[in-house]
Amino acid sequence: MLGCMASNADTPRARALGAELREARQRAGLSQGALADVIGRSKSHVLRWENGRLIPSETDTAQVLQALGVRGAERARLLELARDALDPDWLAPGIDRQLAALAEYERTARTIINVEPLMIPGLMQTYDYASHVSFGHGVTRGEAQQRAQLRVGRQHVLTRTPPIQLVAIVGEYAVRNAPCPRGVMVDQLRYLLKLAAMENVTLQLLPMKMASVPILTGPWALIEFDRTKPIVHLDHYASSATITDAKSVARYRSAVDTLREEAMSPTDSFGLIADIIEHEEIAL
Repeated sequence: MLGCMASNADTPRARALGAELREARQRAGLSQGALADVIGRSKSHVLRWENGRLIPSETDTAQVLQALGVRGAERARLLELARDALDPDWLAPGIDRQLAALAEYERTARTIINVEPLMIPGLMQTYDYASHVSFGHGVTRGEAQQRAQLRVGRQHVLTRTPPIQLVAIVGEYAVRNAPCPRGVMVDQLRYLLKLAAMENVTLQLLPMKMASVPILTGPWALIEFDRTKPIVHLDHYASSATITDAKSVARYRSAVDTLREEAMSPTDSFGLIADIIEHEEIAL
């Protein structure tokens, strides 16, 4: 039975649902006001649904999807998302749902602290690097290129007005070991230096000999917002998880402090990457 009440909440699922409803409305060519008129709701309702501040009931979601011409598997998926939107934590299987959720977090974030032990963080990857690391293991070349385009497209949050503050704590292994052709890796390292020179970006490398538990557990990000509580986003091989519990998030905040103390300074990190580039250019 479809629910009949909307709920005030700001959960990861609510934000993802809102982002997808907004994209569906834009594809249909309707304004928020026009959609509100069609479904008999106020424009403020549509606005709050789309920014995740208010969760539409399944009935409201079904009306919106009907008005926007969303059918089939996509309709069923979004209705399921609406049904479970109050759940504060989220394990999202599948790369497409991961990217949709993560992109929405990044769009609304104030600060992102990205911890990456083995790879260059997604918000700092070049298109060619992202294509190479996405290809294989059941992913076709075309799919890898599409994912790379999405990853690069997300980087606009670094240059928007106002930009997010990005703190990247990256394992030394990630800049010394290339999962791609040498020339691609050199270009990637140059791009890292370009980003690291921006006022809103801080890059710190964690020496391999200093690798501690908080970075060895895998990639994760602490994401902070202006009006809502911080979350932690965990990346897994074929899924992702979002943590909102205050005590758990506080443990990750403490881990950030530990990692930043153990990591090289931004200046020393910049210098090491420059040295690696020089060495690799000689070998090319």
